[in-house]
Amino acid sequence: MKNKVAKLTVMTALTAIAGLGFTVNNVKADTSVDGNTEQVVNTQVQSTQTSTTPSYVQLYSDNLTQVKAAQTINFPSGYTLDAIRNVPDQWQNPTAAKAASDELEKTAIQGMYNNNYQSDPAAAKQAVDINNLTTDQVKQINQYGLGIVNQARAEFGEQPFNQSNGTIDTARNMSLQYQAKNESLMTGGWHDEGILQGNAENIAAFQIYADSIPEFNNLARPFATARGSELVNNNRIPLFKITTMDDLQACVYYGIMGMLFNDADDYFGHAKNFLTINQPINSMALYPSLTFGLGNGSINSIPVKYRVENIDMHYLWVLGNESSNSFDNNGTVAVWNTNDNGNYAWLDGVHTTNNGQLTVTGWHATNASQGRIYHYIIALDQNNHEIARKQVTSVSRPDVQKAHNVYNATNSGFSTSLDLGSALANTDSVRLISRYSSAADGNSDYVDYWFAPVSIDQNNYACLDNVSVINGKLQFTGWNATNRSANRKYHYIILIDHSNGNREIARQLVTTDNNRADVANVYPNIDGAATSGFKVGFDLSKLNLNHQLQIISRYTDDPAGNGNYVDYWFSPVTGNYSNQGYLDNFVVNNSGQVVASGWHANDVTKFEQNHFIILYDMTSNKQVAVIKTTNITRNDVAKAYPSIRTAANSGFNVSFDLPKNSIISGHKYVVVSRYSTSDQGNGDQGQYTDYWYDPKNLL
Repeated sequence: MKNKVAKLTVMTALTAIAGLGFTVNNVKADTSVDGNTEQVVNTQVQSTQTSTTPSYVQLYSDNLTQVKAAQTINFPSGYTLDAIRNVPDQWQNPTAAKAASDELEKTAIQGMYNNNYQSDPAAAKQAVDINNLTTDQVKQINQYGLGIVNQARAEFGEQPFNQSNGTIDTARNMSLQYQAKNESLMTGGWHDEGILQGNAENIAAFQIYADSIPEFNNLARPFATARGSELVNNNRIPLFKITTMDDLQACVYYGIMGMLFNDADDYFGHAKNFLTINQPINSMALYPSLTFGLGNGSINSIPVKYRVENIDMHYLWVLGNESSNSFDNNGTVAVWNTNDNGNYAWLDGVHTTNNGQLTVTGWHATNASQGRIYHYIIALDQNNHEIARKQVTSVSRPDVQKAHNVYNATNSGFSTSLDLGSALANTDSVRLISRYSSAADGNSDYVDYWFAPVSIDQNNYACLDNVSVINGKLQFTGWNATNRSANRKYHYIILIDHSNGNREIARQLVTTDNNRADVANVYPNIDGAATSGFKVGFDLSKLNLNHQLQIISRYTDDPAGNGNYVDYWFSPVTGNYSNQGYLDNFVVNNSGQVVASGWHANDVTKFEQNHFIILYDMTSNKQVAVIKTTNITRNDVAKAYPSIRTAANSGFNVSFDLPKNSIISGHKYVVVSRYSTSDQGNGDQGQYTDYWYDPKNLL
């Protein structure tokens, strides 16, 4: 009978020192082997390796007593401390670092072919449950791992690292924090600075078979049978299991070999950490953190899911409390109700932001997420079209674990922002999906939770703060904010004259004076609210302030201000003004002065704020004199004309001091009240509005 059996994934050493390392993505098991021959075909796995810039730490070492080697290590010719040191750190010179590491790899990789684990007969008789290591077993693998590292150091004349109960205890506590947070290099995890607190760390990550399907179990080889050459290609690794201390020691051994010899993708940072960096803390311990996943296989062409286990072996340079002597991991592996078939989730909060982001917080927990290591939040619009998605990292939610004891509920939270981009402009509601998938792109083998739709604010908000005349221009300041502007990057202010056939007079593109943090504070859920302001001015020479003038705020996708746009029409700011006046007194006194008093009320004074009183000789058709005056209070006028808002400040009282014989007997004179935008001459250099009182004959 032929059985088609899936292949499993194993990855070798990852990360050299806090902040230096690479992540692994697209880890999956989905190919097959021939069960008749019991030949195990190497695993297929795609991996992405990315180094980050480390924070440089000056390290040093104490002289230590040589530790007896645990097993022979064969170092390739040319693999020297100088060769390792000569590989620059990526953050110093990425190009040179890659070239140097690729060159050293040509020599170093031979170490994977030349070194094979030497099976320990006594260890092979000792049963091991990786999930329930005893204190003695933890001590044993620590002594073994330390011996391997120190043998490598002794080869180059380096003093050995030491170890104590306190070191092991601290390494245990740190490693189990990774486990509690469900963080693994095999699922895209990283160095957790919150756990490390500045301590140096190497991590060697492996996956092993961890199920009880007989057909699969028979094909999974004991790790102690591995050969170094089988671990050269991280994309093709045999299927292994760990059941004895011999297997566990092999896991430790090959993890160290990988970090010494198969480390070009990390610029030999692991090897540096072991061999060339003088550690400020020279006591080292190792401890595993364990997480679970699912693989996909088939038996007799029937699809089967099986469980795998991620083993992240943490090598930590730490100090510790010597009072502790218990290091087992019994009971530390998460236990959940495997019979709970519920799919539980909740949205704690959803809102848009000033920069077009949709901020989402909540949680999603289900046993079906086991083995589906990629967690996505996906946003659909009101037509169920996908407009955004983002892979999220886990957020600790112990409250969820208490309510729903399902797989990884304690790390089921999410808090992220999705960039809705231009889609925001046409999105009235968003429906969010929380998805766990075994595929890196999130498009296959997934379990979803669909949340209820959430409305998106598509109102059009605006305010005209001020309209005034400044430097010969009619100036408008205000703001206009709407999510519908998300795909319309050009902001125009357009001036319309309704008294002249609704004709557009001018338009201006808003490019400056648009910062409005106050608007963003009031409307934090509106895209672009923080830059929604405008301040524009239109030449008064092209305007008639007695016409009905109105501005439009327009967001458009057209550089010229047309195209696809959304408008906000402000109320008219000028036009249809009532022009009222009365001359209370007009006489020539005994000293020859012409005295005039009265009032002139017109709301155009909001813009024409300069008041002139002109004496005009109608008989000679010429101006005799002009006075620029300051208005006086006339509450009686305000009562008579309540619709004129400026009527209470409409009065005047002036005296014209004229040269002798300026007043010609028998001529007819008239007083003119003029409001003007100009403060020069008699105001005729700006926009102005006159009131001509009844003519008078002066004797």
